Amino acid sequence: MTPLRAFAGATILGIVVVFVHAACAQTGSSPVYFPYPPGVIPADLDQEIQRVQGEVDHIFQQALAQWRALPSNSSTRMPQVQLLGKLLLFDKNLSVNRNQACSFCHMPYTAFTGPISSLNATTVAYPGSVPWRFGHRKPQSYTYAPFYPGLQYNHSQQDFYGGNFWDLRATGYKLQSPAAEQAQDPPVDPNEMGFPDTACVVHRLSQSAYRPLFETVWGSQAFRIDWPADIDHVCSRAVPPRPHAPGPVQLRQVDRDRANATYDQFGLAIAAYEAAPDVSPFSSKFDDALANPDQPVLSADELAGWNLFRGKAKCNTCHLDGTENRGKTDVGGGPMTPGDAAGVAPLFTDFTSSNLGLPKNVAMPYYYETTPDSFGFTPNPQGFAFLDKGVGDFLRGSLNPNAGWTQYADRFDGKMQNPTLRNVDMRPYPAFVKAYMHHGYLKSLKEVVHFYNTRDTLGPCGPGKIEKVTCWPPPEIPQNVNKTIGNLGLSEQEEDQLVAFLKTLTDGYTPPAAKN
Repeated sequence: MTPLRAFAGATILGIVVVFVHAACAQTGSSPVYFPYPPGVIPADLDQEIQRVQGEVDHIFQQALAQWRALPSNSSTRMPQVQLLGKLLLFDKNLSVNRNQACSFCHMPYTAFTGPISSLNATTVAYPGSVPWRFGHRKPQSYTYAPFYPGLQYNHSQQDFYGGNFWDLRATGYKLQSPAAEQAQDPPVDPNEMGFPDTACVVHRLSQSAYRPLFETVWGSQAFRIDWPADIDHVCSRAVPPRPHAPGPVQLRQVDRDRANATYDQFGLAIAAYEAAPDVSPFSSKFDDALANPDQPVLSADELAGWNLFRGKAKCNTCHLDGTENRGKTDVGGGPMTPGDAAGVAPLFTDFTSSNLGLPKNVAMPYYYETTPDSFGFTPNPQGFAFLDKGVGDFLRGSLNPNAGWTQYADRFDGKMQNPTLRNVDMRPYPAFVKAYMHHGYLKSLKEVVHFYNTRDTLGPCGPGKIEKVTCWPPPEIPQNVNKTIGNLGLSEQEEDQLVAFLKTLTDGYTPPAAKN
């Protein structure tokens, strides 16, 4: 496939040297595991890792300065808990090798998703704290994540609503906040931040410069834990946690209970920051149009795109824009205008999941991670036989908190979260590549719209065909494919108008009259 050929000219030696240098810079030791053939890992990975880490450090230091500048007699906890959440997201020490913050894969200028253009164009997944381990999905955006409700099954609609992650596995079952439970996963994901035990995160927090802020928000009991003498050694080993087994950190039950409670507070603080105006501000051009329905905020093409969005293109069937309970036209019979929106802050999602019939993205390094690394961990024993069944695999797996849901697993194979479309085009500069869908197979909004429009009409790829232009490969998971899309009958101009509308959902819009 095209993504695999992007860097095919590099030699394996050159790629290994570049990646080994990046790994040494992150861990201080030489990696021993590099299963990737030429053309998989982009040649600029070293410098890009260093760039993003520098940006993360800068934001972390700014947040520390913000905290230290807070009035000592502050009477409100909300700014404190949000600032704490920001510090947690930008703290590199909260990873096994002290080299990767959560935000490494989620930077502000890309709507808190992947910040490295060359990775988005190729691997899609990002290297973890153990840098030769890659995951198998695209980093999701943080923006508006806290507005997703807890996962529930609607019997009348026979569908799941809510939850977080692509496969909905952050259910909100315990904390009643899917965003908080999502935040608890990466630190102990072996392909991400790599800790062997959630208690390791709590221990690192107890050593942090901002420990007093954590205790101000959650109480001084948070770190009253009798840590074992080998805690630093145990928490520096990237050995994956064993499901349903005691963590390698040996704690008395009272200390384990306290560490678990503090880890819950860690997740809740992050969710508070993600809900704050810094991350989820509702400040797009579309929001300005909703606030000023009598003003010509949207251009003619943007307005045409919005009407296609909720009409011919059928986007509004999954990405609700606040007009779904009204007719296709206003009471006068004309096209929709911003004044017709039913909600002042639509989230552009119905909180369900869909199998869009996407092809497998074989450009992901995960497919090559078939042998044990130096810790004896094999990320993907199945190799290219691995199929990402999304919600279905979650429902039949150990993370499902409701045994009654397992019966629905087959019907949800291949389904992934319908994410919010807010900030879907946010990028630091026009040529920056963003990856779309759960595995990043599509690389532009134009490709996304073209796929929705022509999935079922262009036919299979073969000689004389151009992938993503005049043909589409078969779906990775052929069961449960959404038939609403695939043959929309949009012209090229209509595709472009739809893209123009999607770009109005980027936060940070400044109305022309306010620029001076």
